[in-house]
Parts: sequence; C-alpha cells; structure tokens
Amino acid sequence: MAAIDDVWLAALTKDEDDAESRNQFNLTVNIDGDDVYLHDFLLGWNLIGQGLPGLNQGQAGLEEGKPPLTPFDSDKLTNSSVRLGLRGDDAWAPKHVMVIGRAQSDVTPGRFLALAMETDIDRWLSADRDEGRLTMPVRRVGAGTSDTIIRRVLLLIYTDHGDDVDTESDIKLQIVASGQLMLDQKITHDFKEVRAHWHYLEVERPFTRADIVSKGAIHLSILGTDAWLPMTVFVFGLDTEEGRPGEVVTLSAIPKWELGWLSTDPPEGAPSVPLPLSN
Repeated sequence: MAAIDDVWLAALTKDEDDAESRNQFNLTVNIDGDDVYLHDFLLGWNLIGQGLPGLNQGQAGLEEGKPPLTPFDSDKLTNSSVRLGLRGDDAWAPKHVMVIGRAQSDVTPGRFLALAMETDIDRWLSADRDEGRLTMPVRRVGAGTSDTIIRRVLLLIYTDHGDDVDTESDIKLQIVASGQLMLDQKITHDFKEVRAHWHYLEVERPFTRADIVSKGAIHLSILGTDAWLPMTVFVFGLDTEEGRPGEVVTLSAIPKWELGWLSTDPPEGAPSVPLPLSN
C-alpha cells in the first residue's frame, strides 16, 4: 500500500490555435464513491511570480497541490478514480496529463510515483458543452519495479521566480546503466522563470532502474555560461516507446532543488550534477 499525502499535476497544452485556456484546472480523486482529493490548480504564472490560472498554446504546467485531508491508498485507484476538469468555459485542449503522488513515510521523505496519465488526448475541456467536456478521466498507471523495462524517458522541469534563475543555455540529461550510456540528450529551450517543460527523450537501448543502481548514474548538465537554477525536476522511465505507458518508473524526483546553480562558468555554478536515484 502507498498512502499518498501530496499530489502534483503536470500537463502540456496542444500547440494549435485556441488550445490555451485562462481557467483553473480541477482535479478530483474518488475511491469507492468518496472524493478523497479535490483541488483547483492554476498551472499558469505571470512574470512577477504571481499565480494566474491557465496555460498558453504549447505551454506546460507543473504544480504542487494542497495535501489531501487524509492520505489515500493508491492501490485502490481505478481507471475512473482520477478526473481532470476545467473551471470555466474558456475551452482547453490538453495534449498530455500526469498526476504525481508522494507516498507517505514515517522515517524519510516519501517517494514520488506517477498515479495516472493520459497522452495524445483527443478531446477538449470546457464548461460550455458546445466546446468540450466538463471533465475527463485520467487512467491509472503502474509504478513499475526495479526490473521494469524502460524504453523512453520523461523529463519534467520547472524554473521558479527569482533573480537570474532562468537560462538561455542548452541543457543535457545523461543516464548510464550497466556501465553503458543509455541516454545522452541535449535539450534546446529557453528555460524561463516560472515556466515548466515536458520533454520525452529517446534512449539508446532499453534498460531498467536496477541497471542504474548496479553500475550507473543520472546527470543533469548545462552547456553554456548562462547560469540556471531549476526549482523542480522529475525523471520518469516509461515502458513504451510511444503512446500511453502502462508502467511509469520514478528514476529521480526533486520537488525542491537544493543542488546549487548550473553553469559552465566555474564561479557561477557547476557544469553538471548527479541526480539522486529515487527509492
């Protein structure tokens, strides 16, 4: 049993005309007829760090919600337990959605796991029935095991508001497993403040979390001198090369970054840092 005591929502809006919305996003988790979690997410932020609801066309969001009043058992989730809706009639076209939970722990900080996920969504959400559906189900995904075959990686990043925390430098994610470089992916993007990013990354060949534990590591690097201070980083291993995964393995979860600044300029930060491997 995994008792979930914290919930995050990640989403990516389709990059097409009118896909954006300025409404809040409502997440409900229902188990055996009881709403065990209910929260309205903003996901959007303005440039002075104040929360504004909504996501722009092609924009990603990543936000921690309020904790549930009582931790709920993730093992009791079904494909109809989690629903995502829109609090208004400004229709939204989501592309991908993931719900992340933190498992309660009495001794150490709890581990994070994907609870539900939808990809390549073909529907719109809106309180106006002529524009879309009010809510949609987000089907459950398994947490996998150390031996789950990973065929693709999902990288979620959020940069917070602060002085010069954003960067225009490219970054790179590397994963070594069983002594071999399985992923070496450069990501070209402006990592602006108060912005989230959703990136699927191809692997050289399938591997497992156990392969990383035995002889491997995960490194996040920056490829320029424009220093960067991310806020949140999640790295997930997916069991499918494309489409919706059935198993999502948490490889690294950093809800609050404490690994310092990144920069190829030594006085400004480190060019690369190892990411902690999730339990």
